[in-house]
Amino acid sequence: MKSIILAAGSARRLSPLTDNKHKSLLEIGSKPILEYQLDALNHHGVSNVLIVVGFLKEQIINRYGNRYKNLKIRYMDNPNYATTNTVYSLWLASEYFKSEDFLYFNADVLFHHSLVGRLLKSEKESTLGVEIKKCGEEEVKVIPDEDQRVIRIGKKIDPNKSIGEFVGIGKFGASLTKDFITSLKSVIDNGDQMSFFEKAVDLILDKHKIYYEDITEIPVIEIDFPEDLEKAENVILPEILSFGDE
Repeated sequence: MKSIILAAGSARRLSPLTDNKHKSLLEIGSKPILEYQLDALNHHGVSNVLIVVGFLKEQIINRYGNRYKNLKIRYMDNPNYATTNTVYSLWLASEYFKSEDFLYFNADVLFHHSLVGRLLKSEKESTLGVEIKKCGEEEVKVIPDEDQRVIRIGKKIDPNKSIGEFVGIGKFGASLTKDFITSLKSVIDNGDQMSFFEKAVDLILDKHKIYYEDITEIPVIEIDFPEDLEKAENVILPEILSFGDE
């Protein structure tokens, strides 16, 4: 099992905190957000990770190098990070994950490591971590069928039809990677390189079975705004520290 962490963006919504420091290196408690992710991968025996970097890439590369605990780390540079989004960053990494299972992470998600364990233990080849809740316009929303198969995903989905938010962490099986890569490229070729990668996921849902995993009880937060950072420090971190292992 490989893993990919997307960490190319400049996080302007957290300015000035992120003007001279990469968002994923902002500390929650005693360590950076990214380190929680690396520790989770290490804890669950995932030994290979590719980090897609861009803005302030040297900060990440210099801090972690090519080895962190039992993790072998590789890097992929997105030189166009200022004019592209996750669909482009993930496409750049496609040679790394083609024909293989992989875990996907947005680098700005703080979570308890059991979330990774939950996805790895799932019998479903492809599954997305979803927090069941009422969503607003900002969240990436999910609509499933009665068998927990995802039939729509994206920010523009009607919140009233969604069951909750995709938290930015998922597992994708080898059987769909070829079509997934084609879908990523199609979105980019259509001039939508500023799209989120979920647009490419949405385009393959008719052909490939992708399910959701209810991870509502696991502490998790995607950090986009200053208020998210405050909640991460004061609410989510204490929950992580007191949450039992699965």
